[in-house]
Amino acid sequence: MADFCKQCSIENFGEDFGDLKGITDRKLTEEEINCGMGWPTICEGCGPTLVNDEGECIESNCLKEHGK
Repeated sequence: MADFCKQCSIENFGEDFGDLKGITDRKLTEEEINCGMGWPTICEGCGPTLVNDEGECIESNCLKEHGK
């Protein structure tokens, strides 16, 4: 199954289908978020990346450079 981060989903389909939202039961802590930590995954649009709990790509080095 193809999964897309929030940004790629909106870009490709006009809405976020939440493919990568909540990919784990554990939530990132405020400290982890502030340090730029995320969940490693693969988005069909931007490749290997990190997403936050909402499925938003936060990686500046993804193919689409979402995190910049």
